[in-house]
Amino acid sequence: MIKTEIDVNPEKTQNVDTNILKIKDLFDGLDALTLRIDGLKVRKIMENILKKNEVVILDFEGINLITQGFGDEIIGVFVRNKGIDFVKNKIKVRNANDLVRGILNWVVSYSKNIS
Repeated sequence: MIKTEIDVNPEKTQNVDTNILKIKDLFDGLDALTLRIDGLKVRKIMENILKKNEVVILDFEGINLITQGFGDEIIGVFVRNKGIDFVKNKIKVRNANDLVRGILNWVVSYSKNIS
């Protein structure tokens, strides 16, 4: 079992549906997200939601793979700029497979160590 730094508890996300970002829908049905620039696009959307002091739910249903660069843009930048507590409180992840969760957790760990 992968140690979870990112909140993936579905019970915590079921009643919050106004800020769900369905990642697959943002990229015309791709199931692998490998470009940092794509992560930047998602981060810009997230920043607009977070400016309103709201929670962002990243829904990875149908996504089989992300790269560290993509994960860094959507999670790592926030860890380094806002801190791990901000990320834990404001960014939730659901429907992420073990590989995606593992990459996101690696990004969190790396970002905590360099910030």
